[in-house]
Amino acid sequence: MGIHTVVSISRQFGSGGREIGRLLADKCDIPFYDSALISMAAEKSGMSKQVLENLDEKAASRFLYTIPSSIPTLGHASTSVYNMPLSDTLFLTQYEIIKQLAEEGPCVIVGRCSDYILKEHPHHVSIFIHAPEEVRAQRIAGYEDIEIKEALSHISKYDKERRKYHDYYAAGTWGNAAFYDMTLNSAPLGMDGTAGFIKQFIEAMEAREEKI
Repeated sequence: MGIHTVVSISRQFGSGGREIGRLLADKCDIPFYDSALISMAAEKSGMSKQVLENLDEKAASRFLYTIPSSIPTLGHASTSVYNMPLSDTLFLTQYEIIKQLAEEGPCVIVGRCSDYILKEHPHHVSIFIHAPEEVRAQRIAGYEDIEIKEALSHISKYDKERRKYHDYYAAGTWGNAAFYDMTLNSAPLGMDGTAGFIKQFIEAMEAREEKI
């Protein structure tokens, strides 16, 4: 049985959500989208990739405005995009890209409010990955070769940014278990084990759908 589900992964900083997403995509033999979304957004909008990387998963700021010549808009939006914050420009562009990727077939998408953007998709599974702070700090310290104290500071900073970004564009649902199909602590099973567990969960959901 093959995976036909579109998976969105939200994650706490240092929980391994990105790595788990990549492993899951490999196990399911489906495309994986994370930083590639920035390149796609840059190509689609005509904006600098470097500028967009600095804005990635950050809420709009009144100090970051642009006047784009053209940009895709939300299906329900009718307001002008002129004088729009750069972060909004990026979000709207990624919104259209994520919608298109989900229409094209099964895939794994990390962050960028993909859980919210795809909430009406008929074959969407939303996952939130978390882990104890001390486990995340150890992982970040090892990965970035920094002290635990600095790693904890990074956790506080980037979790706040991700929550602010998600709450700004997706009505305040970041990390709230009620808004996900599964919230999962990555510490007990590790990266590969967690990815395998999610794959089993998705396959069980798909098998149930086929019987209905």
